[in-house]
Amino acid sequence: MELFSLDLYLSGLHYFTNPMMFLSSFLGVLVGIIFGSLPGLTATMTIAVFIPFTFGLGPIISFAFLLGLYTGAVYGGSISAILINIPGTPSAIATCLDGYPLSQQGRAGEAIGISTVSSAIGGFISVIVLVFAAPLVASVALKFSAEEYVGITLIGLSIIAIISPGSTVKGLISGVIGLIIGVVGLDPITSYPRFIMNQVELIDGINAIPVMIGMYGLSEMLVQISDTKYTVIIQQKLHKLIPSLKDMKRIMGTVIRSSFIGVLIGALPAAGGSIASLVAYGQEKRFGKRSELLGTGIIEGIAAPEAANNASTGGALIPMLTLGIPGDAMTAVLMGGLIIQGLRPGPLLFQQQMPFVSSIFISLLLSVVFMLIIGLLGARSFARLISVPKNFLIPAILLFCLVGSYAISNSIFDIWVLIISGVVGFILRKASFPIAPIVLGMILGPLFESNLRRALMLSEGNWATFVQRPISLFFLLVVVFVLAGPIVLKQGKRLFTK
Repeated sequence: MELFSLDLYLSGLHYFTNPMMFLSSFLGVLVGIIFGSLPGLTATMTIAVFIPFTFGLGPIISFAFLLGLYTGAVYGGSISAILINIPGTPSAIATCLDGYPLSQQGRAGEAIGISTVSSAIGGFISVIVLVFAAPLVASVALKFSAEEYVGITLIGLSIIAIISPGSTVKGLISGVIGLIIGVVGLDPITSYPRFIMNQVELIDGINAIPVMIGMYGLSEMLVQISDTKYTVIIQQKLHKLIPSLKDMKRIMGTVIRSSFIGVLIGALPAAGGSIASLVAYGQEKRFGKRSELLGTGIIEGIAAPEAANNASTGGALIPMLTLGIPGDAMTAVLMGGLIIQGLRPGPLLFQQQMPFVSSIFISLLLSVVFMLIIGLLGARSFARLISVPKNFLIPAILLFCLVGSYAISNSIFDIWVLIISGVVGFILRKASFPIAPIVLGMILGPLFESNLRRALMLSEGNWATFVQRPISLFFLLVVVFVLAGPIVLKQGKRLFTK
């Protein structure tokens, strides 16, 4: 595969002679910003709810819409963070620290303008890195065998458990739940039915989409019904939405530095925009020219997290597209949408479906452009959406969840899966168990199992095969470091402090 051939990147350009590509990307960004700006409606939930509505479309048009949702929702979380101090998405948590103080100073329009431009620059940089890094990673991954895939899936599973908020044990338990759900259905090697409980609908396994919608959508609505936290009504006047040249000069260094931080952290399996934005904010606190003013309402405090969390979108697509390992919870759901369309992410996707991969690059760039335009022109309207009463909003979202789950295969069984998943997700959230490891476990579990058993069959049961191959051994050492590293460092600190 030629890595830097211009034809490689333009092979999907002919798809964009179809106006539907532009329309689907535009609608995706618009809907994503709307949902992202509504407190509590996460980007992951937004993508999960709308995946079933893309089934009647071709994979290229549907993925343009989903990438628009992805880009728009990540950006949209900053609007409520700035206006009412409630992050619309988890990745906008750091934006609250300076965004809300700015709005309290009567500079909400300026804050949203800085957020929009910083997000667009971060997204643009992430597209450039994705375009050049993804084919390179894919060319290396083509040399992977079953042993290497066992290692890389273990890395994904271990990282998502470790970085989950709260208890590491709870993160691991959530991951195991996802793995258990993933083994339901026919055995991938022998086709023997497992855990189907005489239910014909379970022969092909539990459909991932209703589980995702239930875990992220329905459970979130149940949490909000039981919580009065999101009843804030905003009253804001917006002006100066387009940043001045002076402001752009002031934030440009911050934006570029934070964008590369976002891409790098986004490319780590299961890290995502939340960590990227917090790290970027921390680096601004450390290296910024006005670091002592962070938290009081300065534009650098908005530019850093927003550039980082939007740059993480392209970064998170790198492991998803090249290795079949989701970069975060959002790309885990996107990966489910790809699989349903009959496309398996991984190095072979670059070898066999390069025009489709090229269309992803162009669609993501188009989404960033639409995000900039819609964000600047529609900020006043989106600000009003935040005041929508919950008694109207929640029933509408619940209806989307039900219709979306049923639309997958016109099956009432999928609605039951949605309801059970939603109730289980609600209970887990209330018990402070993270949801993301469950989704990752469902997706990575079957991939891990099939490759593990294939490797053992080819090696005639010799477990040493996993340490005899250099790349496989490296991945296993990374897993050991991820799981044992924090404990070793903690013990080391205790020894040195004595």
